[in-house]
Amino acid sequence: MAHIRQQIREQIVSVLTTNVTLVSNRVYGTRVYSLTEADLPAITVYAGSEASALQTVGLKTSARVVSIEVDAYVRATTNFDNDVDAIAVQIEEAIANDFNVNGLAKSAVLASTEINFSGEAEQPIGSAKLTFDVRYDTAINDVETAR
Repeated sequence: MAHIRQQIREQIVSVLTTNVTLVSNRVYGTRVYSLTEADLPAITVYAGSEASALQTVGLKTSARVVSIEVDAYVRATTNFDNDVDAIAVQIEEAIANDFNVNGLAKSAVLASTEINFSGEAEQPIGSAKLTFDVRYDTAINDVETAR
């Protein structure tokens, strides 16, 4: 088995691959992926920071909140803001429809969105970083099983 954080990330990749039609199944479960112009539009999914706290009620469990970062990339055209917003709609709705991340989490809620433009590459790109706070619990001695 794998850490719950990995299972959550993989479930979100699966949900986005199935439901975000504007990227044609180009959803990658890593932040390290070299995107070419032919790969756009695309999405990368990865875990950012995570906070945890010991819960003292009942069994010794760890209440955790992991930031799952979902980055959407498009070719920068005069409509790039509209393009990333359209993809963001599909991302937000897909994750909202799997609110408990297939039973792995208590909740997955959009915490922030950041829209960027980069003209440094051969092909300028626009991007949106959507950060979801995913709350989940584990036993302190079993981080591979959600509670």
